[in-house]
Amino acid sequence: MSEFILVSTTERYRTVTDNPNLEKVADYEYYFFGKKKTTFSICRIKSQDARIVIQGVSEIFADNSIPLKVFPKFETTAEIEKEIYELDQDEESKILKV
Repeated sequence: MSEFILVSTTERYRTVTDNPNLEKVADYEYYFFGKKKTTFSICRIKSQDARIVIQGVSEIFADNSIPLKVFPKFETTAEIEKEIYELDQDEESKILKV
């Protein structure tokens, strides 16, 4: 059985999903009052040895490599999509699948 994680990218930082131990499954963009705030990525875990790398975009900071064990894991993408779509409430707060 596969396991999945949810990672995000914002104006401030980028989560690197180009990783041999992860397979990106889907992207969702979150818009608040017409401005894109976050891109959520659902990734299938291919190896428990994976580390998630976070890089500064608008802020300069050293790359942060985080072990997979600190991220919540989900058994299905539907579980993650349910969490994401809780933000999709009205015209001011929208989720779009990319």
